[in-house]
Amino acid sequence: MESLSQVFTPQLLAIQNHWEDWADGWSDGGIYHSHANNFVGCAAGSSKCAGEDFSKSLPDELLEKIFASLPTIYIFRAGAVCRRWNAITSSRRFFSLCQQKPLSGPWYFMYKESQNTEGLVYDPSAKKWHNFSLPLPESSAWFAASCNGLVCFADSSCGYVLYVCNLMTKTWLKIPEPHQHWSSDYYAVSMTCDRASNVQSAVVARSSQLPNDYSRWSFSIEACDSALQSWTTVASTILHGWRGGENSVICNGSFYCVIHSTAMVGSRNGECRLGLLSYELARGNLEVDTMPMPCPLTCVKLINCNERLIMVGGIGKSDVVRGIGIWELATEWREISRMPNKFFRGFGEFDDVFSSSGADELIYIHAYGSPQLLLFNMQQQTWRWSQKCPMVKKHPLHLFTGFCFEPCLNVSPWGGN
Repeated sequence: MESLSQVFTPQLLAIQNHWEDWADGWSDGGIYHSHANNFVGCAAGSSKCAGEDFSKSLPDELLEKIFASLPTIYIFRAGAVCRRWNAITSSRRFFSLCQQKPLSGPWYFMYKESQNTEGLVYDPSAKKWHNFSLPLPESSAWFAASCNGLVCFADSSCGYVLYVCNLMTKTWLKIPEPHQHWSSDYYAVSMTCDRASNVQSAVVARSSQLPNDYSRWSFSIEACDSALQSWTTVASTILHGWRGGENSVICNGSFYCVIHSTAMVGSRNGECRLGLLSYELARGNLEVDTMPMPCPLTCVKLINCNERLIMVGGIGKSDVVRGIGIWELATEWREISRMPNKFFRGFGEFDDVFSSSGADELIYIHAYGSPQLLLFNMQQQTWRWSQKCPMVKKHPLHLFTGFCFEPCLNVSPWGGN
C-alpha cells in the first residue's frame, strides 16, 4: 500500500514550488494574491480561508511534511493563515518533525538604534531580508546573549532583570531575580541550552570597582538554570590591574569573559589592553589568562562556533580600526582570516565601533554607521556581502545595530511548555 507522501507527491511538489511566491506576498499581517493562484488571500488568524480549498483534502500528516520542508520564515508565516494551519505548525508532533531538518544557519536582526523592537532580519539561506519585530516584554530591554534558538534580553531600568525569548514563536519568560539586588559597573551575560533536556542556563559575570582604588575590581560569576530556578555565586575574586567587561561566551563547558587592563594608557603603549578570563563550569576552576593577544585590538567579540572559541577584533590603536581579523583559541590565538581590503574599504569610514556576532559556521560583521552587512563562512573560508539591506540612512548620525540568532520553532524559553 502506498504511503500518503507517495499518493500526494504531485500536490506536494506543486505546493512547494509555488509556496515562496505565495509567502512573499505577505504584507501587514495578511496575504494578498500572487501569481500562484492556488494560494488566495485571507486575513491572518481567521477561522477559514480560500487557501483551505486546496488543502482541506490533504490529511494533517501530509501538511505537516509540506510545512516542515519549507524555510523557517514560511513556516512562521503559515501558522498565521488560519486556525487549522496554526494548530498543525504549533503541535508537538510538528516540532518533533522539525527537529529532523538541519538548521538554516543563524539569522541577523538589524534595527535602527532608536527603534529596538522593529527591524529587519536577514536569512542567509534564502538570501533575503524580512520585516521582523522583537517580542520585548519591556521597551528598555536590550540584547544580552543568544544560544540554540533562544535569545536573552537584559533590563536594568529597575534592578537587573533577564528575559529568555524564542523570537520565532514570540514567547518569553522572565528568569527569576536574584535574592540580593545586583548593582555593578559591568555585566557580561552568556547562556547555554541542553537540547536533550531543554535545561537552559544563564551565566552573568559582574565587575565593580573597589572604593578609591581603580586598579582593584571585585569580580563574581553568578549562574542560574531553568531546573533549579535560583541564582548561585559560583566564583568570586579580586582582579588586580584588570576589570571585567561586557563580552562573554560559553564554549566547551567553559565560561569565557574579556577583561580590560586598568593600567594607564601611556604605560602600555603599543600593547593590547585586553585579556581573557575563563571558568570551567563543571570543575569550578577560575583562571585569568595572561596569554598575549595576537595584536592591539578593539571591538573584540567572543563567539561560539560549533564549540570552537572564535574571536573577532578590530586591528588598530587608539580605537581606530585599520583592519578586522578572526582568530581561534587553541594553545594560542591562531589567525583564521583577515578581512580583505576590498571588503574593508566597502564599509567607508571605519573610525567608529563595529558589531560582530555569529553561530554555527557563520560570522556577521557590520559598522554601526552603515546598514551594510558582511558575512564570513568559517567552513568555506569565504567573505561576501549580504543582499542590500532595505534600511535607509537618513542623516549622518543615524546608527544601526543588531545581533544574530538561530531560528527555531521547537525550543521553549526557560524550559516552559
